Amino acid sequence: MSTITARLKLVTLDWLTLLMILLTMAGLGVSGYLMWGYTVPGATLSCGASSGCETVKNSIYANLAGIPLPLLGLVSYAALLVLLALQGQPVIRGRGWVPYVALSIFGVSLAGVLYSAYLTYIELFVIDAICRWCVASAIIMVAIFVLSVFNLRNNQSYYTER
Repeated sequence: MSTITARLKLVTLDWLTLLMILLTMAGLGVSGYLMWGYTVPGATLSCGASSGCETVKNSIYANLAGIPLPLLGLVSYAALLVLLALQGQPVIRGRGWVPYVALSIFGVSLAGVLYSAYLTYIELFVIDAICRWCVASAIIMVAIFVLSVFNLRNNQSYYTER
């Protein structure tokens, strides 16, 4: 067995985990772009024909206790990426921690979906403006959440059947 093959076998990832990793990386990209728009002086978010992104960015709802909301998105997506990477590690699998990691992924994505739903409500009915990038982040989080349900189901039975 070559060293490359041996190294590749150190981490066990299935297609579901890989898809969630790709979505999480997309979420990091969207949140990173939003963070750039929020923190760089004079930066204008590209939002197509509407000015919804700037309206949302300049609203009183753009921060939570002084923390820009895109930073919360970055932290959430980074936490998901770490958890997804941990899920495939042999030490996690060997100690039977996979169900707990899967439950953590489910919990973080559920919190993200609930908060995104609240923020989308604020956009639609309070601010009366839609930020396409914010909606993209919400859709990505919903997709991760849906996949995390299957991931949780798959990994809860991982050790109960053995």
